Amino acid sequence: MEQKNPLAPEPVSATQRGALLSGLSGFYLMGLGQFLSIFTSNMVQFGITLWAWDLTGKATQLVLVGVAGYIPRALLSVLAGTLADRWNRKVVLAISDFSTALAALALLLLFWTESIQIWHLYLINALSGIFGAFQYPAYMAVIPTMVSKEHLPRANSLRSITQSASGIGAPLLAGAIIGFVQVEGLLIFDLIAFAIAFTILLLVHIPRPRQSKEGKAAQGTVLQETLAGFRYLLKNESLLAFFLLFSFSNIATGFSYPMMSPTILAKTGDDAVILGAVRSAGSVGFLAGGLLMSVWGGPKKRIHGVNLALIGWGVLGAIPFSLSWSLPAWLITSFFISVPNPIINANFYAIMQTKIPQDLQGRIYGLDILVTTLSFPISQVVAGLLADNVFEPASAPGGWLADSLGSLIGTGPGAGIGFTILIGGLISILVGLASYAIPRIREIETRMPDAESAAISDAAL
Repeated sequence: MEQKNPLAPEPVSATQRGALLSGLSGFYLMGLGQFLSIFTSNMVQFGITLWAWDLTGKATQLVLVGVAGYIPRALLSVLAGTLADRWNRKVVLAISDFSTALAALALLLLFWTESIQIWHLYLINALSGIFGAFQYPAYMAVIPTMVSKEHLPRANSLRSITQSASGIGAPLLAGAIIGFVQVEGLLIFDLIAFAIAFTILLLVHIPRPRQSKEGKAAQGTVLQETLAGFRYLLKNESLLAFFLLFSFSNIATGFSYPMMSPTILAKTGDDAVILGAVRSAGSVGFLAGGLLMSVWGGPKKRIHGVNLALIGWGVLGAIPFSLSWSLPAWLITSFFISVPNPIINANFYAIMQTKIPQDLQGRIYGLDILVTTLSFPISQVVAGLLADNVFEPASAPGGWLADSLGSLIGTGPGAGIGFTILIGGLISILVGLASYAIPRIREIETRMPDAESAAISDAAL
């Protein structure tokens, strides 16, 4: 008798198709559960940051805590994407979420027993990163199975709304109550939120992805299916060019976002109040962009949403921010550097979800994480080295940058760091213009058939 794989996708029944917790409504309910979990996790992160800083007094320790989770997630992303295509995606999401809850429970026990040490955070974050590698490709691949084509941009914007709203409210609430509940209390809230999110996930029906001709041909071992993802991307020139476009936009991001805080601190003499206000304005911008996409849904031709937002990101956000020297200017430009991001992401992923067969999407999103891992960290390291060793000295009075562009970018501390943000803005504008200049990207929505149409044609054959 054939053994049934518990991770294999289940067939869809008529009852499930008509269930309340299915389709767009089910996706939004699942998003509500994710919001609660992300919100409380951000509260825990705030509390852990305060605890680690009080213990060590070193910024390097805080950075390493994040790196400990980031590295395994990046290294396992491609494999995780393939497995998300092979297995039942609902089970993959459940296991990923459950591992996060176990990490929170472990931290709670360590704090309760007063045995917590900094290396515990490295270990727990590394384990969370391993399971977290499965969460992103599975979640993104689930969206087109639950949401119709016309609602994909709105559905994709939900992630931006969730993250930005959490970024605004979680630190404020955690800062207000941590003196009363301590880190242990924040962890208890996180576990309660997980229980709610997990229950919703169990109740929501996540349909089985349609089997495509490409997906059927790619069936084999894990390695064979992983390589099939690479081959699919390489043989679709428009999709590959579109993919590389997004990688270059990550370079623009690497030159800009990580440099915003040091720019402000350098220009204000380490004014933490101004920095906090500017970062909050940025979070409001992310939220506004996500809400705009949720209500509007984006342009009919989604490539316009990507390209125009990339150009607007540079023109209205990054470049004016780099040239600013006052709080009002930073608040406005921080807002406008953040608004386009949810628009770019929502339309980018809507195109990907429409064009890529549903049973291949997990591995393609795994590749997306890998490419992002390469382009974003490398670009921010390069930007940091240029800012510290080239642009900052050159923007001091008498330096070549001060003599040539001092009237535009200013002189003195922070001017050189801000110049890297200006470069990021120019890169973003060039990427948006290049996307219009390259036919295979500009016309991707007409050159590449929708995966749904292709599946119907294959079925007819």
